[in-house]
Amino acid sequence: MILYQRGDIEAFNCLYDKYKSMVYGYLHKRVYKRNEVDEIFQDVFLRVHQSRLRYKSEFPFEPWLFTVLRNSLIDYYRKKKKEYPNVSLDDLEVTPSALQIEDKHNLDGLLTTNADLKRSQRQAIELRYGEDFSFEEIAETLGTTSSNARQLVSRALKKLRKFIRPEDMT
Repeated sequence: MILYQRGDIEAFNCLYDKYKSMVYGYLHKRVYKRNEVDEIFQDVFLRVHQSRLRYKSEFPFEPWLFTVLRNSLIDYYRKKKKEYPNVSLDDLEVTPSALQIEDKHNLDGLLTTNADLKRSQRQAIELRYGEDFSFEEIAETLGTTSSNARQLVSRALKKLRKFIRPEDMT
């Protein structure tokens, strides 16, 4: 991803080749119309491209990609709410095993297994650190104020600090 940030198109091709089947498989299990799967799939990699400069190398790529994937899927279901009234957006919170990594820096793993975060706190943390959203962008996405977005992130970080030991950060 770092090479792609620097303009190396071949680096994107490598990322795409490595993750395309995992992303497509995840979408295919949750969306049943192939043309819609293809549309969301395209959106995921378009968002990766558009967000490439906001990716931070200190975070693993796979959880970041999964956050982009999940957000694309959530946006899709929000747009299609009338067609899919029985789909719970909470069901999309589960990390697919195909994208899980055994890594102590896996943000998804930390958020789903240890922390007792409210849904809005979880989303705010993922948007802030997974997609590098500003507090204004978080507020817009969550339908709240900028100051409330700051508070959500602050409270979530306070809860998360209980589960992160200094030795985990090395």
